Amino acid sequence: MPAHRSAPADLITEQLPCLRRYARALTGSAISGDAYVRMVLETLVQDGMDVLGEDADRGTLFRLFHRIYAGGHLELGDESPVPDTMGPGALLRTLPCERREALLLTAVEGFTPDEAAWILGLPLDMVEHQTNLARQAFRDGLRSGTLMLEDDMTIRLPQAGGVLSHVPASGGGWGAGLQ
Repeated sequence: MPAHRSAPADLITEQLPCLRRYARALTGSAISGDAYVRMVLETLVQDGMDVLGEDADRGTLFRLFHRIYAGGHLELGDESPVPDTMGPGALLRTLPCERREALLLTAVEGFTPDEAAWILGLPLDMVEHQTNLARQAFRDGLRSGTLMLEDDMTIRLPQAGGVLSHVPASGGGWGAGLQ
């Protein structure tokens, strides 16, 4: 077997956790996200790894995901109720799909705006605009007073806009990359 044929398989092995994270955040649920990733893997099995091309890279895999995702949305009914505080996942679900995609590809997955535009098949200025609108929505969520960061961890912001009264020990998380 030629050496270049193993590269897409290695790429998939390396990027599968990232693709799952992205799919779950994009769809708002583990079940739906994993169903789309499964569809990507089934496509690769049915059509062969060559569907990614010889120069397959991380962006190529995410672009294949988006071709499948755009083909039809699954309705699996596994959404949990939205809590009183607007957490990142709940806030993401309120954003239009284009904003979620642009924000997640750039702020979470680390793609450049140019790469995100190629993955999504959209003009660069549209991706940049959608990303800016999504970031503004997160800033507005922070200004509203309460933003749940992870599971049961909540940040409460003082009304005067001073120092956070509770900050997660990790210092990272959803807020990173949103400035």
